[in-house]
Amino acid sequence: MSTDIKFAITGVPTTPSSNGAVPLRRELRDLQQNYPEQFNLYLLGMRDFQGLDEAKLDSYYQVAGIHGMPFKPWAGVPSDTDWSQPGSSGFGGYCTHSSILFITWHRPYLALYEQALYASVQAVAQKFPAEGGLRAKYVAAAKDFRAPYFDWASQPPKGTLAFPESLSSRTIQVVDVDGKTKSINNPLHRFTFHPVNPSPGDFSAAWSRYPSTVRYPNRLTGASRDERIAPILANELASLRNNVSLLLLSYKDFDAFSYNRWDPNTNPGDFGSLEDVHNEIHDRTGGNGHMSSLEVSAFDPLFWLHHVNVDRLWSIWQDLNPNSFMTPRPAPYSTFVAQEGESQSKSTPLEPFWDKSAANFWTSEQVKDSTTFGYAYPETQKWKYSSVKEYQAAIRKSVTALYGSNVFANFVENVADRTPALKKPQATGEESKSTVSAAAAHAVELSGAKEVAEKVHNVFQHAEEKAQKPVVPVKDTKTESSTAAGMIIGLSIKRPSKLTASPGPIPESLKYLAPDGKYTDWIVNVRAQKHGLGQSFRVIVFLGEFNPDPETWDDEFNCVGRVSVLGRSAETQCGKCRKDNANGLIVSGTVPLTSALLQDIVGGELQSLKPEDVVPHLRANLKWKVALFNGDEYNLEEVPDLKISVASTEVTIDEEGLPHYSRQYTVYPEITEGKPCGHGPEDHI
Repeated sequence: MSTDIKFAITGVPTTPSSNGAVPLRRELRDLQQNYPEQFNLYLLGMRDFQGLDEAKLDSYYQVAGIHGMPFKPWAGVPSDTDWSQPGSSGFGGYCTHSSILFITWHRPYLALYEQALYASVQAVAQKFPAEGGLRAKYVAAAKDFRAPYFDWASQPPKGTLAFPESLSSRTIQVVDVDGKTKSINNPLHRFTFHPVNPSPGDFSAAWSRYPSTVRYPNRLTGASRDERIAPILANELASLRNNVSLLLLSYKDFDAFSYNRWDPNTNPGDFGSLEDVHNEIHDRTGGNGHMSSLEVSAFDPLFWLHHVNVDRLWSIWQDLNPNSFMTPRPAPYSTFVAQEGESQSKSTPLEPFWDKSAANFWTSEQVKDSTTFGYAYPETQKWKYSSVKEYQAAIRKSVTALYGSNVFANFVENVADRTPALKKPQATGEESKSTVSAAAAHAVELSGAKEVAEKVHNVFQHAEEKAQKPVVPVKDTKTESSTAAGMIIGLSIKRPSKLTASPGPIPESLKYLAPDGKYTDWIVNVRAQKHGLGQSFRVIVFLGEFNPDPETWDDEFNCVGRVSVLGRSAETQCGKCRKDNANGLIVSGTVPLTSALLQDIVGGELQSLKPEDVVPHLRANLKWKVALFNGDEYNLEEVPDLKISVASTEVTIDEEGLPHYSRQYTVYPEITEGKPCGHGPEDHI
């Protein structure tokens, strides 16, 4: 490719209204339900976009390829990295993962995607017949079209799955450009390469076998198994919602919020990051398919919906913390625009994204505000408010509406509405796959469904009674109630009346756990070498017993959450990843624990959230395992620099139900000491 090609990244050309208003990027399900013409155009536009000649710079194939494979320069921007390997192009890619540029680099990347998709949407709208005003209707809808996002952390609408059918279905209904309703191959489900293997060497052998993108591929046939995604997302939704709420309302430093690189000075309260949560979604939705590998993830249509949501979460956080932005850091390796060791900062060029003049690259400082590219989000319509204070209050209200106001309110919504708030008895042998999963799948059909609901109600009644009298210590933390009713996952039952949300910030039956609105919040912190295994892996945290078969871990009821590490092999062509591997880069992540502890309290297994009760409970019941993305267990003691720790901080809930974190964290080595890779009293946190 010629080095004098310069492709200007403009996003959708937009003239803001007199008050500064710009069109909104909308949530996928909102777009489908409330803006059907734009949703229809989205599907037809994606079909058109994916069908463009792969040699075009703004084709779906070329735009997706910027993120990794086929590791070729885009728009005349080479790399100074040369590996001098047989078959290598010498190009090291544009990777910014685990760096200060992670979320800012992806903004102009998404603007390029939106720019190209918008062009396809406009072209499609013009193809509708003029008769009956059909073309005029779609042309009008196309004008304000923006790329949608999938909010994987919000509660799915009642009666729907955590992973929308519009993403998992192989076919989908549209009104086509001839005006007729028909079924088409769903462009949100997969991207089909055309030709199947575009150029020799574009993909490694592991990926060139697939004619289209896949999710949770069958090990033998390679067939996509999208049905795996919804239960996995649902099973860890409480942890995910709490993590997002924690990031948006607790983190105040851009560096800590944005990316997952660990250093010895990391505060125990800063192990999490938006990049860490982002990694979990790549893992949970990819399942060793395209989404779970950074080298090919951008070819999956889900990638764009996911990353637009990541961009949205950054927009929300940035407008809550307008004075916090990136701290300059040394560049980890040489690029076309920087030499190794030079400072990376808000002025660092975001290659390969030429700005509107096509003379310079965009910088992080220039893309800090999303309206630069002609869009905002439902939560970031700042033009509606007369002051920054009023605007930020509205953002916080939106965040709490989506992700819960506090851990107690979240618990009621996440657990009581969706599943019995009890642990299910875990089978520990081969029978668990058939017996337990069958019980889960057919629980509603069983005659005991009514009895199950009654037992759950009784447990919540027990919690209500506890709220009315002093807490009496118990000798045995495993009571009968831990075996009641918990055999089912995903059974929709009516929320017990004794645990209904109250007008105040904390449900009445749980107020005794937070006297004066104060309680102790608990997290698990994880760190490990990113590329230490030469592949991606996940650290899964459990509270209680679980099946030893790793095939079941994704939907174990006692699974609290995970930290997903998107590692690469030593042979990767990614220049930054090679350098990070050589330097032993360590990354970190956080798994919130408090919601799981509330389950144990309501189930009668734990007395309170106070350290004197929680520490021995976690010492006895907190466990963790490591699994590769193909589902195989990996010996966690062989994971370089893997260290698991537990920390807590004091939280105060205000009158509106908003949590205020003290940010002073206590670490408890007595919980993890002596366990495999557990943090001990002499270890650096």
